[in-house]
Amino acid sequence: MKKEEVRKEFFKLKIKGHTNNQCRKILLAQFGYEICKRTLQRWIKKLNKDDWDLKDKSKRPKTIYYKITSEIEDKIISLKNKT
Repeated sequence: MKKEEVRKEFFKLKIKGHTNNQCRKILLAQFGYEICKRTLQRWIKKLNKDDWDLKDKSKRPKTIYYKITSEIEDKIISLKNKT
């Protein structure tokens, strides 16, 4: 089961009036997915803060500062081929 589906089920349970602890137990029993209290609090905070689509954002960096230029790469390859 994907995280988005688990999050949807959690919010369905919250709408029905269950507490966070009850939601945790139900999700564990139904889906075998254990969630800590802090995670549930973060989900609720994200949902209240803005229009959250329940998907994780990419953790990939936008810029990579340690990239080498093609000239340096060519030098490295030529040195590697010599030895």
